[in-house]
Amino acid sequence: MEQAHIDLRYVLRALGYKGGLKRCEKQMGLDRGILDGVDGYFAVLLWHEYQNTGNRKALDTLLAYNIYDTVNLENLLVEAYNQHVSKTPFAESHRLAEPFMPALPFYPDLEIIERLKHTYIY
Repeated sequence: MEQAHIDLRYVLRALGYKGGLKRCEKQMGLDRGILDGVDGYFAVLLWHEYQNTGNRKALDTLLAYNIYDTVNLENLLVEAYNQHVSKTPFAESHRLAEPFMPALPFYPDLEIIERLKHTYIY
């Protein structure tokens, strides 16, 4: 099935945002709470922790991280769209509302984040 694909890095770069999507999130003021600073490498550490120990908190933290990745893509796209459309005569009529944060079914565990950061000298 054909799907549309938009690489937000290029859309955001045209607006002056540089770096990966997490860095762009920070530049736009998006907050990940206690997951701030958790990146793809850390996600791998969480997965290994879950595989090796069966610690459900590691899995829940990883799933929360993945949800933030997904949800924040919408936030980045809407903000980028609104910034681009603001340069046109259609700024008011075509502006998109800020997306709302859905209820999260998984919650990150600060204790496991801190432990893994110190274990792997992260």
